Amino acid sequence: MHFIQCENNHYYSDKLLSCPYCANQKANVEVEDIFGRKQQKIDTVILSGERAANRQTRKKTVGWLVCIEGEMAGESFVLYEGENIIGRAAHMDVALLYENTVSREGHASIRYDGGKNHFMLYSLEPDRKVYCNSREVKMRKSLKDRDVISLGNCSLVFVAFCDSSFSWDQ
Repeated sequence: MHFIQCENNHYYSDKLLSCPYCANQKANVEVEDIFGRKQQKIDTVILSGERAANRQTRKKTVGWLVCIEGEMAGESFVLYEGENIIGRAAHMDVALLYENTVSREGHASIRYDGGKNHFMLYSLEPDRKVYCNSREVKMRKSLKDRDVISLGNCSLVFVAFCDSSFSWDQ
């Protein structure tokens, strides 16, 4: 994930379509940034050209993860087209905030390829163990509906929305 800087010099997640700080200022609401502190200068990537145009396009929901074991049992997470990075940090696509046995920055990733209507689970680092249905994922593994993904003490059930009966590309 990257950060974008708005015209008022606020930094916000590239997952958002517009600056939430400007919106809150207009509504006269005071909030802290996504890290729970006052806005401060951080490394940023200013999107331009084709990438900026693509960013303005909303990503479609393709599936979910539901936590069935761990500190976040009962929570669900939306999976979108493209890459979905799983980690403990708040800016991860799947943010397992309370799972202390999950790496903060990119423990694993689930990528959805709309053209092939296919989900793939990736282990992002060799020392960060990822399991699918109790088998270790060394590099990558195709996912099917109801597969159980384990990271540290956390277990997540994968639920596919896009499958053989539906795809956004149909």
